[in-house]
Amino acid sequence: MGRIIYAEEQLCTYLKSLAKPDGYVIGLILGQSAGQKDYIVHLAKTPPPFIKNVVEETLIGSTVPMEEDAANTYIKSVKDIPMSWVADHAKHVTRMLPGGMWVLGIFIVGPEDTLDNTSNVQKLKSVLGAIHKTLSWNNKYLCGNNQDEKLILSFNSITQKYICKSIDIAKDSMLKPADWKFQEKATKWHQLEALVDFNKLYLIAADKDPETLKKQLHNILTNIADLIDSSLVVIEGEVRSPDDMLEILSKKKKSNKEYKSKTNDSNNSLQVSLYIPCSQDNTNWDIKITSCSASIRLIGQLVSRTFVHQKANIAEANTAVKEDIVRSLASRLEMHWDSLIEEENGSPEEDITLHEPPRRVLIALPENKVTLSDYLFPGEGPQEALLSLQELLDLEVQENQVEKEVELQADLLEFYCQSDVNAKPLDNNTDTTRTHQMAIYLTGLSVAFIILLIAVFVHQMI
Repeated sequence: MGRIIYAEEQLCTYLKSLAKPDGYVIGLILGQSAGQKDYIVHLAKTPPPFIKNVVEETLIGSTVPMEEDAANTYIKSVKDIPMSWVADHAKHVTRMLPGGMWVLGIFIVGPEDTLDNTSNVQKLKSVLGAIHKTLSWNNKYLCGNNQDEKLILSFNSITQKYICKSIDIAKDSMLKPADWKFQEKATKWHQLEALVDFNKLYLIAADKDPETLKKQLHNILTNIADLIDSSLVVIEGEVRSPDDMLEILSKKKKSNKEYKSKTNDSNNSLQVSLYIPCSQDNTNWDIKITSCSASIRLIGQLVSRTFVHQKANIAEANTAVKEDIVRSLASRLEMHWDSLIEEENGSPEEDITLHEPPRRVLIALPENKVTLSDYLFPGEGPQEALLSLQELLDLEVQENQVEKEVELQADLLEFYCQSDVNAKPLDNNTDTTRTHQMAIYLTGLSVAFIILLIAVFVHQMI
């Protein structure tokens, strides 16, 4: 039996709107996979490669002028599909998806039954291969479970008919039947809300070879991902069996007289807590002194909002929440280190140098109210998020639809007050200890990363 795919009827209307008289449009299928069933949340047209993208520098590079005739802004034949461009689009869109949701495949709209042509099929297979390769080679904490089986949805703009196939690109690459169903009744989603507190100090040994900031932050990400993976997930205050159904839990909550729903009819919000296990090595209390050249501190709170399909069990919910936390942290760190200058100008004795990576904002999809993420740097406003949605997701959203206060910016005064204490140099007899400290600082409901360079003294022999 082939895969069954469920999508809202509005997405069929969207495909019809993309029809061109003699050209093709390609895009990404976004959703959640559950065994042999897929639940689609959005279809995102891939923007033309020669239109300057104001969102990601990596999507810039075409030499075609911006003034080019609008009639040439779409693909004229399947063989002209820019594979690397579609793959790059998939990478950036993945960053915006909540945990548990992925790029499930591609769709193509054109004036023919695309999958009836062997050369067209081979080209679309190559596009899927490029997507899989890009997501596999990219940051694994961002792209995560890059499954091998992908979807191809072909929509004939003339006959208004569509057909869907699935393909396992890691095996025989044979097209298999898939039953794509556009349904009037929207899929119900369970909404999972979580806050994760961080307060951890990472020491960088003095005898290690120097590492770039990117490598140091990636090491922290690896450590945090391992901690999150080993954590205990508690939903609505109880540890539950992996096979329990969220639907039953949600009904019990709604039936409670003291419960007042804050969501719409299609989404049921459940509160989630994560508990990280303590170290097992509690018997060895020997004090060890390690010479360190730097320290990085991660402190604060991360906001997570995740969605799982209506028939999901506790195990699926647990996995999705953990994926969302790690993906969100990975997205911000990647954007942050890409924006940084590796070396700061000026002397080591200067005041603290402060860097703030982007914070999370949420935007609900019009078809199903599932929220996607965007990340705004300090000084950016909702307008930048609207540009991201237009460029990457082909969505027209009003500014008041952007939940921009879900995470707040860092309280810099509070940080500097704490830094006054931490910035004192250590004195070890007649030697002046060389210290280099870096803080990844998250305040209130924000995820703000602050790099702290302080008090560097030259080690001298007396």
